[in-house]
Amino acid sequence: MTADPARAAALTLEVAEVIRESASVVSLRLSAAAGALPPFLPGQHLPLRLDLPGRRLATYTISSDPGDLSAYRLSVKLEEAGQGGSRHLHGLQAGDQLQAEVPRGRFVLQEDHRPVLLLTGGIGITPALAMLHALAAGPARPVVFLHACRSRADLCFEAELAALEARMPHLTRITVLAEGDAQDLAEGRCQHLGLIDRALLRRILPQDAWRSYLCGPEAFMAAMRAALTSLGLPDDQILQESFGSAPAPVPAPAPAPAPAPAPGPAVAGPVVHFARSGLEAAWDGSHPSLLDFAEAQGLSPDFSCRGGVCGACACLRLEGETDYAEDPLEDPPEGEILLCCSVPRGRVVLDL
Repeated sequence: MTADPARAAALTLEVAEVIRESASVVSLRLSAAAGALPPFLPGQHLPLRLDLPGRRLATYTISSDPGDLSAYRLSVKLEEAGQGGSRHLHGLQAGDQLQAEVPRGRFVLQEDHRPVLLLTGGIGITPALAMLHALAAGPARPVVFLHACRSRADLCFEAELAALEARMPHLTRITVLAEGDAQDLAEGRCQHLGLIDRALLRRILPQDAWRSYLCGPEAFMAAMRAALTSLGLPDDQILQESFGSAPAPVPAPAPAPAPAPAPGPAVAGPVVHFARSGLEAAWDGSHPSLLDFAEAQGLSPDFSCRGGVCGACACLRLEGETDYAEDPLEDPPEGEILLCCSVPRGRVVLDL
C-alpha cells in the first residue's frame, strides 16, 4: 500500500475577502493562487499549515456552497484560550496567502433521501451551511435546521439562511437563544428560548427515519445524542463532528525510581518501522501513542487535536496491527490509523 499523494498535496490559497460575521467570527474567502480549487463534500474541513508552536496543522470546516468553487469560505471564531490558529486567521488581510492540503473528513452529507436534521451549536453551524446549500440544489426532502447559540450578538449568516429558506419549501428552521428574550421572539430572531431539550426535539421529529448531523462543543453533542437516542433514533443514524480540540495531554508525575532489576536478557517490545524515513525502533510502552513515539524518534507527523477528533494525524499502516488506546471520534478509511490514539499490537510498518 502506498501513500495517496493527493491527500498531502499542498495548495497555495490567497485571501480574496475578509468578512466580519459577528464580534467573534470572521469568514475568509480563499481562492486558488494558481489553477482551480479541488472539489469538496459538504461537511468536509480544510487542513491549514499554520506552523504554530507544537502544531503543524489546524483544521477548519468549509462553510461555503460546494457547488461554487470560486473560493473556499472558512468561518472562524476567535478562541482567546486556543492554540493560536484562530488568532492568526483573524489577523489576515486580503492578499495574504496560506498553505493548505486538500479538503478531507468523513462527516459529510449522505447521499440518500432520508429526512435530515441539522443540529448545531455555536460555530458548529459551519458544516450545516455547506450541507444546506447542497440540499437546496438536490431533490426536495424534509430538512430541519435547529441551531443553538447564546444571544442575538452571536447570530451569524442570517441573510444567507433566509435566502436558503426561500429556496427550500421543505426546510424548517428553528433558532434557539439561551439568553434571548421576548423581543427576540417577536422580531423573529429566534423561535425558542433557553436550551434545546428532549421536548423540543420530540415536537419536531415525528418519525424515526431522520438522518441527524450534530456539530458543536463536546458537551452539546453528548446531550443531543442522548436526547435523540432516548426518542428512538438509532445510533447509526446520528453523525457528528466535534468543534473544539481535545485537551492537551498532561504529563503524569515521574514515578519513584524502581529497584534495579536482576540481571537478565533485555526484552524488546514490538518493532515500529517508519518506511519513508527508514527509521526503526522498538516500542517500549513509555509513550501514550504512536504519534508521541514517532516524535521521540525525531519525526514530525502532521497532527492537530492529539485527541482522535480531527483526523489530521491519519497515516497509512503498511503492515502489522495496531490498537486504539482511546477510540477516535470516527474510524479513518480502511488501511489508515490515527497516530494520536494508536499503539502497536506487534511489529508494524507505517508510511512515515
